[in-house]
Amino acid sequence: MSKVVLLIDDNPIDLMINEKTLERYDSEIEIYKANGGEHALEMLKSGACKPNCILLDIKMPVMNGFDFLDALITSGMKVDFNIHMLSSSIDPSDLQQAEQSPIVKSYIEKPLSAPKLEKIQL
Repeated sequence: MSKVVLLIDDNPIDLMINEKTLERYDSEIEIYKANGGEHALEMLKSGACKPNCILLDIKMPVMNGFDFLDALITSGMKVDFNIHMLSSSIDPSDLQQAEQSPIVKSYIEKPLSAPKLEKIQL
């Protein structure tokens, strides 16, 4: 089964770094990038991306990570992929909110690394 990952982050540098980390981890991973929650929802709704895994930033303008999760749940789309929050936030309430979400599998602190990818069994 091929691995398809959707990276969602408003920061182009973080997107690039995370993409390179994923490529070094497994060169066969198919990587899609969305520059925010709204863009990601469009990609998912249109079928442009069918991920096994989403790595989702929390702190984004317009639609933050938690807004994205709410929109995904209310959209009625089938969530048949793992969602991991990937953030530099050290706010305990962000971690708590991620842990309480029924569709979030884990919370990963930036920067992304091979050991962190091993831990989530990408």
